[in-house]
Amino acid sequence: MAESIIKMEGGVIRQQKNTILKNVNLNIQSGEFVYLIGKVGSGKSSFLKTLYAELPLEYGNAEVAGFQLKRIKKSQIPLLRRRCGIVFQDFKLLIDRNVYENLAFVLKATGWKNKKAIQERIETVLTQVGMSDKQTKMPHQLSGGEQQRIVLARALLNAPPLILADEPTGNIDPETSYQLIELLKGICETGKTILIATHQYDLIEKFPGRVFCCENGSLYEKTAANTCECKEETLPLPAAEEIISEDSSSATVAAEKIVTSETLQETTTQPKVAIQEAEDTTSLLGKIDCPEITAFDYELSSPPTLSVKDEENGENAEKKQTTENQEEIEQKEIKKMPPALDLELID
Repeated sequence: MAESIIKMEGGVIRQQKNTILKNVNLNIQSGEFVYLIGKVGSGKSSFLKTLYAELPLEYGNAEVAGFQLKRIKKSQIPLLRRRCGIVFQDFKLLIDRNVYENLAFVLKATGWKNKKAIQERIETVLTQVGMSDKQTKMPHQLSGGEQQRIVLARALLNAPPLILADEPTGNIDPETSYQLIELLKGICETGKTILIATHQYDLIEKFPGRVFCCENGSLYEKTAANTCECKEETLPLPAAEEIISEDSSSATVAAEKIVTSETLQETTTQPKVAIQEAEDTTSLLGKIDCPEITAFDYELSSPPTLSVKDEENGENAEKKQTTENQEEIEQKEIKKMPPALDLELID
């Protein structure tokens, strides 16, 4: 039985004090081909960053490529990442260096010193990804698919047992993405473990593997009995035109049943907006009718207009209110006046 290369129990994935995923439990064996799916913002990238210790694991236990994430020291993080080949969506190639210099920089940074050994290793990984003739090319001279292959070659430099690919097909066309995943599948067959975060669900059908889903703050394995709603299914729109018989009466009936794509889109988008606007207007007018709330409490483009009768009633009410206020002021002033002096007592 193959040993576990990724194991997590009760893990909590957090980023900037925000909990992204909770109670994460999974066990991935060496040599498995695994997908991590989920909508944008569901926690796929945060989970991968936790695996290679860019994000700390504060709760739960996890072991990745022999390293305990809960007790890992800063000095051990580079060693962990040498055992985790990382493929980024945005390539992260050094734009001022050619392909060979990009790869040589990584090898030198990880302790390689022999120039001949460096050259041989670079030639080996470039041949493995089909880019052996691109050593002198600058990154801007390569297509998106070619750059992603160079990134994969960079991930393979130190022969890691685990490859973590974060949306590797996000910036390349569908046909090139198939070629890249086929390449990763072939690398997996050599004994490497491949974990791919993606929302390109057709890859799963073309290149099957285990599937884990990030959804609603949870991460769980997707099986026939445990499905998820990551894939957004859209209902097909009916045809814009239909064949109508020459009979005028049947043509009228058929015409009434035709629903064009434009009409369907209008009914699916406009009513919600219209209903929302109607609710907002109704609720706002209802609040304005209350005597203790005025139109100035809300951001109105223009205050509601009043009829002549309403204006007269308003003027009468304002006069009455002014008179009452004046009487209250006079009463207060009388109370504030000092008591009259008794002149007889003073004498």
